[in-house]
Amino acid sequence: MAGHDFNRPYVDQAGFATFKARDQVTTDQFGPLVKAYELSNVEYALRYQRLHGVNNMNRPPSHGRIFSGYLVVRRLDTPSQYETWMPGHVFDDLYEPT
Repeated sequence: MAGHDFNRPYVDQAGFATFKARDQVTTDQFGPLVKAYELSNVEYALRYQRLHGVNNMNRPPSHGRIFSGYLVVRRLDTPSQYETWMPGHVFDDLYEPT
């Protein structure tokens, strides 16, 4: 039985999958493509503590409860590229696999 991967929140963006925006409004606001990685809100908060200065990250949501979701890199390959977190159902409404 494999143990918990304590480095999971710190995975490099190069390992993220690419997704495309489902609609033009999302494309106009955040770009046509994003990189994303499944991560809980608590794991995102851990990542933020360590990497917010390097990765230009939005502050984590409150995490009194644990929710599954996605770490999302928006505005890819631009000076305003940033990481954020969103719940899985929101991500699924906005993005689809490329």
